[in-house]
Amino acid sequence: MLGAGLAGSAVAWQAHWRGWSVAVIDRQDAQSSSRVAAGLVTPITGSRAAASWRWDDFYPEANFFYPRVERGSDSSFWRVEPALRAFRSESERELYERKWLQQESPTDGDLIHASLHTSSVPLGLKAPYGMCSIGPAARLDTCDYLSATRRFFESLDAFHLCNLDCDTDIFFDSLSTTNTVKIPTLQLSAKNIVFCQGIAARENKFFANLPLHPARGDILEVHSSGVDCELVLHHDAWSVPIGQHRYLVGATYDRFESDPAAPSEKQAERFRSELMQRWESVASGTFESGQHTVLEQRWAVRPASYDRHPLLGAHDLYENSFCLNGLGSKGTLMAPLLASKIIDAISGAAIEPSLLWSRRS
Repeated sequence: MLGAGLAGSAVAWQAHWRGWSVAVIDRQDAQSSSRVAAGLVTPITGSRAAASWRWDDFYPEANFFYPRVERGSDSSFWRVEPALRAFRSESERELYERKWLQQESPTDGDLIHASLHTSSVPLGLKAPYGMCSIGPAARLDTCDYLSATRRFFESLDAFHLCNLDCDTDIFFDSLSTTNTVKIPTLQLSAKNIVFCQGIAARENKFFANLPLHPARGDILEVHSSGVDCELVLHHDAWSVPIGQHRYLVGATYDRFESDPAAPSEKQAERFRSELMQRWESVASGTFESGQHTVLEQRWAVRPASYDRHPLLGAHDLYENSFCLNGLGSKGTLMAPLLASKIIDAISGAAIEPSLLWSRRS
C-alpha cells in the first residue's frame, strides 16, 4: 500500500480484515488533503439540493467501516449527527421543501431525510429564510483516524515511514511466476501493490497518466465569540464546531491554484477574505469589529478527477499494480466502499466501467 491517507488507510483495513498480509508505506505529509480535510459526510450537496452521488451505496459502508476501525484501534473519531442547512433565499427554501421536505419517500437517496428547523436557530447565526436539519450526516476527525491507523499497523510492524521514489525504488520481477512487486529499499516483496497517492501520483511513472484535475482548497479556524452552534452548518460556507467558540470554516474550491508549492501571501489573503465573507453572511458580527478572529489558515490540493468521480483499476501492463485515486472532496464518504472494490479487483472481480481510471471523462 503506497499512501496512507483516506484512500490508502481504507485499503489497508479492508485487506487486513480479509486476513491478508499488509505493508503500508507513507511519507506522512502534513499538508496532504486527507489531513487538512474536515471529514464531512453530507447527504445533500450543492445549490441544486441534490443527493450526494450514490449515497445509498457509500454511506452504509462508511457508517459500518469507521466504527469498526474505532473498535479495532481503541479510538474515537467518527461522529454521526444531523447537519443544518441555512437557506440563502426563498427560492432555495422552496427547492428543499419541494425535493426533500414534502415527500414521504424521496426519489433520490432513500436513506436521506430532512425536516424544517425554524424554531430554534442557534445563537449568533442569521437565517432569515429558515433552516432545515439533514440526516444522516457525519464527521470524521481525519487526523485522529489516520493516526490510529498508523499506530495499529505499526503494532504489526506493517507501517513504513518512507518517501519512495516510484521511478527507482519499485520493481516488478517479470521472471517470477507471480510477477512479484519488490521494494529493495524496505526489503519488501508483495504479490500486489495499490497506489493511493493523491496528487503525488503525477510523479509516479506507473500512474502518471491518471486523468487528475487537482483543486486547491482552503479552510480557516475561526474564533467567533458570539456564535454558539453545536452542529455542522451549511450555507455559503460550511462550519464545523470544534469547541470554545472555535469553528472550522470552508472551503474554497479553486482549480487554478493547484500548485502544491507554498502560495503567495496575496493568494492566501484572497482565499482568507473569501471565506470570511461567506462566514459573515450567516454569522452575526464582523471581522473588523473583532467578533471573528482568524486563528489559522490551512490548505491542500485535492486529488479531483475531471468528472469528479473516483479513479480505480489496474495498470495497463502490470496487472498486479492498482490505483485508488480521484476522491476529491468526498474521500471520507467514498473511501471505505471503494477500498473494498479494489480488494475485490485484486481477487479477480471486475470493476464497474464508471469507476475505471481509464474511462473517458
